[in-house]
Amino acid sequence: MKGQEQNRGRTQNPHAAGPSQGFVPPAAVHNVPQKESQWYNPARQQEPLSYYTQQNSQAQQMQQPSQGRHTQPAQPPQGYPQQQSRQGYSAPGQQQQPPRGYYAPPQQQQPPQGYYAPRQQQLPPRQNQYVPQQQAPQGYYPGQQGPAVPYARPQPPKPPKKPVKFLPIAILAVLIIVAAVLGANGIHTAREQAAEQAAIQQKADMIQAKVEPYRDRFCPGVYVNGIDLGGMTYEEAKSAVESGIQAQHADWKVTLTYGSNHADITASDLNFTVDVTGVLNEAMQQGHNGSDEQRYNDMLQLEQTPYRTSTARPSAGNTQRIDDLLAIIKSSIDRPAQDAYVTPDQENINAPFQFYDEVNGLTLNTAPIREWIFEKLSTMENGTYEIQPDQVQPSVRKADLMQKYSLRASATTKIHTSSTEDRNNNIRHALCDFVNGYKLAPGETFSFNTVVGYRTAERGFYPAQEIAYGNYVEGYGGGVCQASTTLYQAALCAGLQIVERKAHSEKVRYTELGLDATVYMEKGYKHNKDFRFKNNTDGDIYIFATVEKDPTEKKKNRLRTRVDIYGPYMGDVHYELQSTIIETLYAEPEYKKDKKHEYTTYPGELYLYSEGREGYKVNVYRTNTVNQQSEWLYTDTYEAKKAVYYEGV
Repeated sequence: MKGQEQNRGRTQNPHAAGPSQGFVPPAAVHNVPQKESQWYNPARQQEPLSYYTQQNSQAQQMQQPSQGRHTQPAQPPQGYPQQQSRQGYSAPGQQQQPPRGYYAPPQQQQPPQGYYAPRQQQLPPRQNQYVPQQQAPQGYYPGQQGPAVPYARPQPPKPPKKPVKFLPIAILAVLIIVAAVLGANGIHTAREQAAEQAAIQQKADMIQAKVEPYRDRFCPGVYVNGIDLGGMTYEEAKSAVESGIQAQHADWKVTLTYGSNHADITASDLNFTVDVTGVLNEAMQQGHNGSDEQRYNDMLQLEQTPYRTSTARPSAGNTQRIDDLLAIIKSSIDRPAQDAYVTPDQENINAPFQFYDEVNGLTLNTAPIREWIFEKLSTMENGTYEIQPDQVQPSVRKADLMQKYSLRASATTKIHTSSTEDRNNNIRHALCDFVNGYKLAPGETFSFNTVVGYRTAERGFYPAQEIAYGNYVEGYGGGVCQASTTLYQAALCAGLQIVERKAHSEKVRYTELGLDATVYMEKGYKHNKDFRFKNNTDGDIYIFATVEKDPTEKKKNRLRTRVDIYGPYMGDVHYELQSTIIETLYAEPEYKKDKKHEYTTYPGELYLYSEGREGYKVNVYRTNTVNQQSEWLYTDTYEAKKAVYYEGV
């Protein structure tokens, strides 16, 4: 019953053979596509039933029951074991043909016991797909209980495909279409080529029509000396240009002017001929180079921008006349530049330097004038040329010199009215004859004793009162200390470096304390006193000195000394000197006994033999009056002098 239940619902293959021991499935079973999975197929209805029976008898295949239709069980042959009939069972070898058009609905069948249905991949339907059949167990026959083995129903082989009869027609149609397309393209290409050839020919005709008339003639738009040569032959153009030159030859003239002077040059003066060949050859090349198309383009360009030129310079003639004339004019104009210069005038202390202005030089470049004349010759045009020589700048200017010869400082001291004529002469002799006009180079040191020398009668000095060892004595050259003092103050205000200077032993009457400079020079004396200073600038230092009337005094005979120092410009600097007494010094008087009564007449009488004087300690400052800045220079000390008395005994 169990086996019957398992086989219930199955549909026996009507073409299967009877059971036999050693059953072998057919070698191949055609799998029917999904749309043809039913038994009934009208295309196969006409095939003989014996074909399917024979196939099943040889293979003895266990076929898989078809899904979707039921068949009636067939009667087994004589001697076939009788089986209990099962629903849907058909005896092997029997087949019932369903009526035409019958379609069995699908029916779900239960697989046999132990059967495992493998997963099948859903593939698109293909015809004549091969499905391997499973080998049935030995001795198996339909209806026998045993392991459930799925089987497939055999499918009849598909009849061979009938040959396609419409292929030659399709090929012929394709060939016709291709031929039509190629023919249309050929017709289109031929039309394009014909149009292109026509355009090329039209352009060639246009180029030929424009170029051909001027193949041996000047192209339009070519001018020489203002003459339009378009359409002329070479000989016609040459004749036209030469005729124009000859017509202008008689009236041609150029004039050169400089100030009120002028010079004329005419064509008869030059006796020249003009070579027009080179100019015409170059003009003929315009529009005649390259291919006809290139010439065509060049001619179009000449219509927009004409070619203009003039005849060449004179190739023969007396051009030396032009050069000679220009050389004469140049020699009359050229002059070298003159630098500014200065000359010292030591006799005029108010203007010790005479400055002379610089003078610009002139030079004439004749090349532009020559070019202008030749241009006028080539065009035969008249004209006037105003000569303008070039300026030659000097290397030294007056303004530069004045910077180098600038007044750096000036110092004056008053000569006391008690000064004798000899003393005044000594001062004048030292300043005016030795110091005045002295030039001090950069780095050089000035020495008063070296410049003035020994003060002797042989050298023009006079005896006059002077201070020696703290006392006033007569000596040659008395008064030269006022000259050295004035020079010292000028050197300080000029910013020069003081090398050696000594103050007097006491205050002098011609200057303030601390601003004096004593000098002394005697042969064989080891303690001579000198005044020296150094030029610490980068330019020359010039010293001018004199004795003059004092313009600040009402008395016309009052004299003063004056020293001016010139040199490089100091800028915004102007010095003045000041001295300040910081301490007054005193000395106790000295008393001596006048035992011989040389100075006294009675005991206790006092006689003043020498007066005493106070001493001072002073500071000296130098102030820039431009910015009011002061600087301390030094401190001088003037010792006090004691009074000496003789007392009578």
